[in-house]
Amino acid sequence: MKNIEFVSRVIVFLVLVIVVTFYFREYSLDRYNQGILLDKKEYVSNFDEYKNELLSSKENFSLPYSLTGSFIALLIIVGGYELIVFIVSLLIKLMLNNRNSIDIEKKL
Repeated sequence: MKNIEFVSRVIVFLVLVIVVTFYFREYSLDRYNQGILLDKKEYVSNFDEYKNELLSSKENFSLPYSLTGSFIALLIIVGGYELIVFIVSLLIKLMLNNRNSIDIEKKL
């Protein structure tokens, strides 16, 4: 049964790599297109507003809040991954059990 869990982890990992790669590529292309369309006047006109927004982010920084947020985010990511692996391993086990039961019925 450990082989099934390993295969499930590999399948889920590969699917996640493909999905994340697709979205990262789309994000990069979108930023590139924004860079092409950005002109100097637009960039300079929002400079003070952007700088104030960046400087005000220090006021919102709190170690307990950051730790709690990081904990919850990692819990969701790792827990979601493990849940998906569990579901895939169940599906693989069901497929193998169905195949084995069909083989047994053919022998009878």
